[in-house]
Amino acid sequence: MVENSVGVPPASFASLHIGDPPSDVGSRFMGLGKIAAFVSILATAYFLTAAVATHVVMTQYNFFSDYISDYAVGPWGWIYGSAFLASAIGCLALAASIVRMIPSPALSKTGVVLLVLVGVTYVIDFAFPTDILPPGAPPTTGEGVVHLLDALLGWVLFTIGSVLISSRLRHDLYWKAWQPVLASLAWLSVLLLAVLIGVVVSKAPFGGVAENLFILDRNIWALALSVLAFRAPGGIRPHDRLPRSVGSSSEH
Repeated sequence: MVENSVGVPPASFASLHIGDPPSDVGSRFMGLGKIAAFVSILATAYFLTAAVATHVVMTQYNFFSDYISDYAVGPWGWIYGSAFLASAIGCLALAASIVRMIPSPALSKTGVVLLVLVGVTYVIDFAFPTDILPPGAPPTTGEGVVHLLDALLGWVLFTIGSVLISSRLRHDLYWKAWQPVLASLAWLSVLLLAVLIGVVVSKAPFGGVAENLFILDRNIWALALSVLAFRAPGGIRPHDRLPRSVGSSSEH
């Protein structure tokens, strides 16, 4: 296929996703992308509301030292338990939304897969409650072990996925304007995760604060990405795509 000087196929050969105005089918898919983004917004808002509410009603736990998974165990445990499921739905909806609303050159397929896997880890965390133990103490039951390992896996998958997704957004005109903000939040999650793991390993008595900061940053990133996906243009025209030089790196 003949390419122009910047390595971009002529407009007549461009994919339907980034070429001519969308067909009726394409418009419906764009509509589904916005619906998925709205679901992700609602799910993230619910999680944040439930996380605050559970700290208010479950006063038996210590905000500074107790990890937030503890709040899913007890008389009011259903509040934060439902927040796990909301986060799972939010991750899956966000993944579906950005697949439709972010043009291929700016979309990290690996990041999308990791986001889906993060959603799965929330379901596992819900199904296997944590053990209620002193800060830094290892789990004593099989369920507690699964919960801890799954939570760690989810943390790592999210940080990697958010960095990959945020980094590629610079390849699209609409998303490029917001890429520095999303990338900063993603890299901040890497820093906060390192701090959190250090607190867990050292058994420091402020694990609750470290985890809450990491979770807050994670949800702000997800909420911002969801809002931007919901507001994204319904159709991407050829001139909206940023050119890539010949031999540019492959998509991640």
